[in-house]
Amino acid sequence: MKEIGGIVVFNGTPHPITFGVDGDTVTVEPDEIISARPIEQVAGTAGDVTFVRTVFEGTDEGREIIARARACGADIVVGSIIAAQAYPGEVVSMTPLPGFERRPPAEKRMNPHKFNVF
Repeated sequence: MKEIGGIVVFNGTPHPITFGVDGDTVTVEPDEIISARPIEQVAGTAGDVTFVRTVFEGTDEGREIIARARACGADIVVGSIIAAQAYPGEVVSMTPLPGFERRPPAEKRMNPHKFNVF
């Protein structure tokens, strides 16, 4: 976890997150990975083809990690977009800073003031 502008951020992804802050960067190393379980829902068929809608479901282990993060003072729990979908209202996913949307991961800078919620 790391404080960025007065907000304590927990990194539930498997990789460091580099935020752009006032022209500088702040990197938050991974804390614990928050995983989810994929569930396929059949959306339709066409002959031998099956169309599925994949939704993501939280796990007990993931909920325990989130609870520990909060107990340790996390204001924001950041995870993958999958984790954010699986734990709506508890986990958020990142958004890039303007101008960094299509950069390779090593060059990407994330916005510490804007997150995806589900």
